[in-house]
Amino acid sequence: MQKLYIEALINPSMSKDYNSSSFKKLLDKLQQESWQLELLISGFAIFGLFQVIDPLQEELTKAIGNDDFIYGFFIQTIYPALTILLVVLLIHVILRGVWIGALGLRYVSNEIDYDELRYSKKFTEHLTKKVGSFDRYISRLENICSTLFAIAFLMVFYFMAYMLIIGFYTLISNLMEVTGILSNEQQIVFNVYWGFIYFSFALLIFIDFLGMGVLKKGNLRPKIYFPVYRFFSIITLSFLYRPLVYNFLDQKRAKWVATFLLPAYLLISFLLSAFSKQHSNYLTPNADSSSIYANTSNYEDVINKSEDLVDFATIPSKVITTSYLPLKIPFTTFKETAIFKQDSSLTPSNDERGYGFNGGKMSIPGLTFSINNNKNIAEQKKYLKAVNKMYKVLIDSTVMEKEFIYTTNSNDRFQFETFLDISSLNNGKHLLHIIGPQGDNELFKKKIKIDTLVTIPFWRFKE
Repeated sequence: MQKLYIEALINPSMSKDYNSSSFKKLLDKLQQESWQLELLISGFAIFGLFQVIDPLQEELTKAIGNDDFIYGFFIQTIYPALTILLVVLLIHVILRGVWIGALGLRYVSNEIDYDELRYSKKFTEHLTKKVGSFDRYISRLENICSTLFAIAFLMVFYFMAYMLIIGFYTLISNLMEVTGILSNEQQIVFNVYWGFIYFSFALLIFIDFLGMGVLKKGNLRPKIYFPVYRFFSIITLSFLYRPLVYNFLDQKRAKWVATFLLPAYLLISFLLSAFSKQHSNYLTPNADSSSIYANTSNYEDVINKSEDLVDFATIPSKVITTSYLPLKIPFTTFKETAIFKQDSSLTPSNDERGYGFNGGKMSIPGLTFSINNNKNIAEQKKYLKAVNKMYKVLIDSTVMEKEFIYTTNSNDRFQFETFLDISSLNNGKHLLHIIGPQGDNELFKKKIKIDTLVTIPFWRFKE
């Protein structure tokens, strides 16, 4: 096997002339021995994927928590694609193991001798027809394994193409918002019409995909469909995997597997996410914190272990033994938008939030947040004064004195932080309430609703 690959490497002229008989003979030899390379690649890939899946999930959690749109979208594209690859490669390795076991058994006992089993004539005829030759079984396993190995990587490209289609729509919408040539209402109208036209064309691609090239057949349909096909071919980077697709489509059985495996994966993922076990008629897991439920996303000592997203605000623990209570509110772009509504003099003439170059001249508003080091202390104090005015903090029914400052957490995410004096609180259960603006209605120019944003139960016990 190694000799064949070395021959292909040291003789590049042979691989360039792909029509030559010598190159075709080399390919025939390589494909006969490809199972060794399949197992080698699958083994290394599975090991690497198991190592990277959990860190990717952590990065996705951080990206969502930090309002990092571009990085989050990248992780959301990569993570499911790698999960698909891992699952299919695991199935491939298992089937290859069965195939190797069948080869070993064939060496020991050769073909299936149905006469030796001494079954009745009816069962002998049935098994001879349905089970057939043992060599046929080995041949079918070989074909399945080789096809599945190729499909594993094809599914990754399919999923990435799906995400790239969505990403291109979002990119154009954000670029239009960056230019600032449209008002908020016009931006909404543009997104609606742009989305309708774009996803109508994307639907044609999906129909052609499920129909295995149905829109490429005939005389009139290909002429209309060809520009759409070319456009989406560029967006989805199909030049990387197009030969694989058409090699599957010219096989009657394999093309059905390649076409419906991704939709089946998406359907199964949806059903699994929708299917759950109900433990109680009255108790609901993962509800928002309230006077009767403590959600883990509001307590730092639990979040550090479970890597959950913060639910608006956090305190150190359910049990507080100190005379003070640290309170942290992670920054989001909506909070800054609400601050601008609280004090319109803080609204910048040029919104510098987001990704950009040269000090934010090219940016996507509303994606990330950054404090410009050139801003003077007076402006930052004015900003924080608006934050303190915007939020009201109560423990039980008592309004608490607070003074928020801004800081960063271990993930370099901005957050507002203050310390509440709870020295006068009695031992036992207490409720922390934060009241402030709720809901992101900036695009619709509606008045932001003031409501109780979060209720966090905790227990105070003096040291």
